[in-house]
Amino acid sequence: MIRNELLSRVQDADIGYIYDQRENSRWGMLRGLPAISYLGAQDFTYPTSWCQFDRGTRVLEFDYDYHVVSNALDIPDSNPEFGVVTNTHYEQETQYTIRYLIKRYTAADAVLWVVTDNREFEPQGAKRPLYQEPFVDVVGSYSDVYEVFEAAYADAGWELPLSDTKNLFVQDNALLYEFVTGDDISSTVDLFEKLPNEPYLPLFDAISAIFSRKNKPGTVPLDGESGLPQLVRWLRRRIEWDRETARTVAGELNERVVDSGRTFDHAAARRAPVVKTARARADELDVDASPIEQRYVTWLRRYKL
Repeated sequence: MIRNELLSRVQDADIGYIYDQRENSRWGMLRGLPAISYLGAQDFTYPTSWCQFDRGTRVLEFDYDYHVVSNALDIPDSNPEFGVVTNTHYEQETQYTIRYLIKRYTAADAVLWVVTDNREFEPQGAKRPLYQEPFVDVVGSYSDVYEVFEAAYADAGWELPLSDTKNLFVQDNALLYEFVTGDDISSTVDLFEKLPNEPYLPLFDAISAIFSRKNKPGTVPLDGESGLPQLVRWLRRRIEWDRETARTVAGELNERVVDSGRTFDHAAARRAPVVKTARARADELDVDASPIEQRYVTWLRRYKL
């Protein structure tokens, strides 16, 4: 239903265009990525620095295929539905232009979803803003898209609980927390405070990856001079936090790992009683009811017990 409503706006175009005008487009641009994923795209590109840590590890917030922005994207020949998130700075001031991706998808059958920071966004070498091109249909602002999803969630019996984010994946984590525990939650900060003890939440996997090291058991705290600031930036790319809030949350997560190397450790999480509780609660969901409940069942049952 959500997909049909939004695709009705782009059915005659090759590119569905969404603009998410932020006060500072360095931050928060990836809040819209889950919505595009839920519409059907599983291949994405955005600036590598938005997901990469110094040690070369790329950490994605959930399961999708990431590609580096360039003129040689390793997109399968089948031209899958694709999502790109970028901003004017990366397009105009770096070599990471999306013009090659746009050219490819104007000759493809699949939809290319483009999310940028400004309605007037222009690809390198273009003679007009992207939204004025005949092969582009403007879906609307990201707030418009979010409202469509919010209404669809409500129609399916799921009221989005967090008042301070429009990131649907983060909202999903809050909904799962409420579903499993029966407790209410209303802010992203509260969600991250509870996250170390709720390993059934899919967001747990991304944070676990950030604190894990190859060939080392358990989890390892981040270095205060480089690793911790990178976590702050990773969080701010996805959640509408100011620097101080992100620094506080990142510091608290790091302290939890300092206190115990079993915090965010997947091996330990698998044995947590709450994981079995969450798996049992999944039996109460109906995978045929909505894509929302399909996702929730998959997430709650992802541990092999």
